[in-house]
Amino acid sequence: MDSTFLGVLAGFGLKLNSPQTDKIDRTIQLFNPNGRISELLENLGVLHLFKVTEGNVKAPDGATTKDVQTTNATREEVTRTCLEAHKTLMDINPDNVGRFKDVTAFLADDLKKMKAGS
Repeated sequence: MDSTFLGVLAGFGLKLNSPQTDKIDRTIQLFNPNGRISELLENLGVLHLFKVTEGNVKAPDGATTKDVQTTNATREEVTRTCLEAHKTLMDINPDNVGRFKDVTAFLADDLKKMKAGS
């Protein structure tokens, strides 16, 4: 699990943890995360956005699966997603600014160059 994926996941966690009008629990559950993942979530200050569940995992009654269609994202879309994910991590926890300021500067510059070239 890298910082980009964590930033995307944390962004979903923020949206789902915002006040809802319908009282449905939309918390993201992480089942049996290994120690490295738990430590990473805690160090980045995003663990509070998730419900961690340990033990045997059983799908809820009535749960179904759904096939997901993949798409071929452009380089610009991937870069924009990476930038937004790292900005999210920095917004959630100010301690992350030092960790990701160079990455976000590089991604923002790269995105600017892509837009100028199109």
